[in-house]
Amino acid sequence: MLPDDNINRMWGFAQLPDSFPYPFHGEDNPMTPVCQAHLDGGILYIFADLDYFFGDLDAESGHIGEWDKGFYRVLYTMEDTPLHLHEICYPDGTPAVPEARPLGEELLHPPTCWTDELAQDYPGYEVLFQLDEDDDIGLRFYDCGTLFFLIKPEDLQAHRFDRVRCALYSY
Repeated sequence: MLPDDNINRMWGFAQLPDSFPYPFHGEDNPMTPVCQAHLDGGILYIFADLDYFFGDLDAESGHIGEWDKGFYRVLYTMEDTPLHLHEICYPDGTPAVPEARPLGEELLHPPTCWTDELAQDYPGYEVLFQLDEDDDIGLRFYDCGTLFFLIKPEDLQAHRFDRVRCALYSY
């Protein structure tokens, strides 16, 4: 049975089944767990390489516009096996991810900005998840940016999360 404790959240350490290897960008760069949430009887996970946007200006990063799939992963499982916490820490032992917090309306919610531009650039897609800048945790997408994870309704219904597209928009 999938545990209900602490699943619907943003940030924090990912809780993954054994069958899911932890997502990396390259060989030694673990991606940041952006959110995990119950969805249609399973768990949806969204990861992204956000090091640059958290202030590591030497890190390779996605850019304004559509991101290459190497910079993000969207995973889904209906497994009922135990989940394991993956603690990603810096060499000094401090967590390398922001502290977990409850998931708000970011998942499957109409975007709060750039609606016309998104509709024009991605016809037939809807917003699966919207990640806005957050000064409290030091997340900056250039100037007032938002990272969108987009999916077609038929892919959402079929749980085809491998077809999600990711795009960064900024003023």
